[in-house]
Amino acid sequence: MNSCSFVGRLVRDPKLVELDRTHVVEFCLAVNEYRRLKDGSKAKQVDYFDFEAWDSGAKAIAKHCKEGDELAVSATARQFCWNDDDGKRMSKVKFRVSNFNLFPKHEEDFNEKQVAG
Repeated sequence: MNSCSFVGRLVRDPKLVELDRTHVVEFCLAVNEYRRLKDGSKAKQVDYFDFEAWDSGAKAIAKHCKEGDELAVSATARQFCWNDDDGKRMSKVKFRVSNFNLFPKHEEDFNEKQVAG
């Protein structure tokens, strides 16, 4: 099974592109992870993950989401492989969004921005 869930904040505004009569939006989420250390203190680690959404989900994310907004995302992982200019094998994992929810910053935005892709 290939299914992942994340909650994080948009690092920058999503980028919407039209491709052959469809749309794709690309964005990056900063996802916090908290761990308890051996001494009992908490440590925070931030990871950055790249996502893409297609079609109506792409348009909804581009319209309603901006840098700093918090999103819950369900996605599938995709690995891309290529050779760089020096012939070195490279790879990157990108997540394809299957569903998302936007958490508004202000209560008055809730009804306006509650969307799903």
